[in-house]
Amino acid sequence: MMAHSLVERMLALFLMLASTAPGSLLAQDGTSASPSVSTIATGGNPASLVVYGDGEATAVLEDGTVLGARTRVGAGRVSALGHGGFLGDTRGDTRAYLLGELAWLCAGPTVRAWGLPKGLGDAMGSLGITVERVEGSLETLDLDGVDLIVGSPQRFARGGRLDDLRAWLEQGGAMLAVETAWGQIQLGHARSVDDLAANRLLSAHGICFTGRALTPARDGLYHLSPSALEYANATRALRVLSGELAGDAALAGRVVREALASVPIDSPLIDDARTIAQERRGELDQAYVSMGERPLTLDEHPLAYALLELDARIAQHNPLRAPAHPSHVAFPGAVPDDLERITRAVDLRDGIGGWRSTGLYAPAGETIRVRVEPASAEGIRVQIGCWLDPQHFDARVRMTPAVFRADVREGVCAIRSPIGGPLYIDVPVSLSAAGGIRATIEGAVEMPRYRLGHTDLDQWRTHLRGLPVTWAELESDELVLTIPADSVRDLDRPDLVMEHWDQVHRVMQEMEPRSPRHWPDRQYRYVADRRLSWGYMYCPSDAPIVIPMSAARAMVQPENFDGEGPNRLWGHYHEMGHSHQNPLWTFDGTGEVTVNIFTVLALHEVNGYPLDDEATRTSPEQALRTMREHMADGAPFDRWKSRPFLALQTYALLWHEFGWDAFRKTFRSYDDLALDRRRRTDAEKRDEFVIRMSRVVERNLDPYFRAWGIPLSDRVGREIGDLPVWMPEGIDAGTGADGG
Repeated sequence: MMAHSLVERMLALFLMLASTAPGSLLAQDGTSASPSVSTIATGGNPASLVVYGDGEATAVLEDGTVLGARTRVGAGRVSALGHGGFLGDTRGDTRAYLLGELAWLCAGPTVRAWGLPKGLGDAMGSLGITVERVEGSLETLDLDGVDLIVGSPQRFARGGRLDDLRAWLEQGGAMLAVETAWGQIQLGHARSVDDLAANRLLSAHGICFTGRALTPARDGLYHLSPSALEYANATRALRVLSGELAGDAALAGRVVREALASVPIDSPLIDDARTIAQERRGELDQAYVSMGERPLTLDEHPLAYALLELDARIAQHNPLRAPAHPSHVAFPGAVPDDLERITRAVDLRDGIGGWRSTGLYAPAGETIRVRVEPASAEGIRVQIGCWLDPQHFDARVRMTPAVFRADVREGVCAIRSPIGGPLYIDVPVSLSAAGGIRATIEGAVEMPRYRLGHTDLDQWRTHLRGLPVTWAELESDELVLTIPADSVRDLDRPDLVMEHWDQVHRVMQEMEPRSPRHWPDRQYRYVADRRLSWGYMYCPSDAPIVIPMSAARAMVQPENFDGEGPNRLWGHYHEMGHSHQNPLWTFDGTGEVTVNIFTVLALHEVNGYPLDDEATRTSPEQALRTMREHMADGAPFDRWKSRPFLALQTYALLWHEFGWDAFRKTFRSYDDLALDRRRRTDAEKRDEFVIRMSRVVERNLDPYFRAWGIPLSDRVGREIGDLPVWMPEGIDAGTGADGG
């Protein structure tokens, strides 16, 4: 009852202010006079927004991330949110926040609304606003009969009515715009944030959706910060960074960085930032050159931290006019001025598609020219750089982005990068299969590169490995390693290195081919980076495995390729294992578990570690001991799901008893599974795996998995009840009790 009273008081305040004059909810200093809302929630992962110019943030996290904002479009008003789930969520202060935004949007006591969820409509009606629902489809919607629209601008664009929506807003309409920007891009409804309908509608008015997906706090809520509101407008934050206004420069720097990465290149915010950059160029360049020793931080260099994003945007927008950026000295490294720029012919008619290494490196700020034969070949791109990590952390160690691409048109292409990097030709797989291409490249320098079966070892030792370029590549037809050149300066046998990694890849492929999300039709790649956004290493979709530069050396040391001594390649094998996981047999709690089936497989079959060796972390004794301890604690499934090395022992006892072929055959049994028979829920996946594994090993594994606390349905027992029950030695097969 008290909560409802609070909502009433908040809405009454909004109605009073909203009814006095347009824009009366905007305080004199330009910040939004929102009610005291502290938490909001949505069931999904919302997109963040950036706010600048005339836009006003209404829901901001402590770090300046904007979840909600409002602006005017002509005579109309728009309140924007990054996820539709906010509309139906009642956790925290979400409903009070939404009612406040709706009160600001609505001009009178009666509102004709289209798309307004019933819960919100009822709440508005009980608090004095009469809602008249407008029904009908988007195609038949008469905008003249609507005061308020709640929904997705992208939906209007897909229906061919975005221009109608814009005109209606300019004439005085009101919209609560909800758009999960990253989701629209992922679904192919927009090519990028620049193409997003919401941004085409609102970017000229101070609101721009980003491609970021946000994650709530552990309690499922987003905790808002009233003190961050005044810095959430990037135009104002830029004035703080320049010294024109006093304030929290660190928070302002974070806000401006995000905005400069997202706002249209012709935005006044970009122009303002350019002016400041020109005035402070000497100071900024010194900070960028020094990034190798001292990363840019919000405490020490908030202006340089933010304006590095400006230089990246300018370079992306007009790359052929981008000079060498001072930060290239720190990463990826400078090329000596006196190193010869060469012309080289590259033959890519070997049936391999995707990113193709050329053995050449593009110096920062220098134009590379490429001619392709046949000139009629389509879909080819030239690329400089391979570092795709988004650098989602505050200390800046390099420019983001670090990859620059250009299309080949009518057989020619010119490209440059402000920081430089290895040079690639991205060949469509279909084109490569149809015969491939040849290319002539002008203006690059030679880099340390070894290709298994093609590069002469004497040439590698006497010339290639010593080239004064900071990055090197080792390559086979299956794999490419892009690592610091210092890692290979003394490497005599790169052939043994790539033969080893080919073998690791081969045993994993034989167990389960790389999934469709992990480049199954092209070379797989490891790329070292100076700092990573997630974990020690990680395996993204449709991109190379990312490792820290400090972990590159271990990949090329032959002493790490046998089964003697400690193992230093667990993490490297683990990340490749992720690319072989199949969601059909990887259920909730096993994302970091089934991957290590491949890790242990490689350690055993390639390196030669015995399965009872400490390096595998899954000896029979350890696995059985873990099972007994887990059962003694009541075998809680939540603990099983949250502790990957506990759960891994479940699988380990199976390979100890039945061998690796049992897993190969089980995994292959899914290959021809019809779409309508593929299990989609975790419960269905658990059942299906146990049934299939049981059929392969000809033993009833139902009691075994239940003993670990894994929930299974009665279907499992019915389908494999004809098989003899198996339990590890010392575990009672009838009760699952410890019989040891």
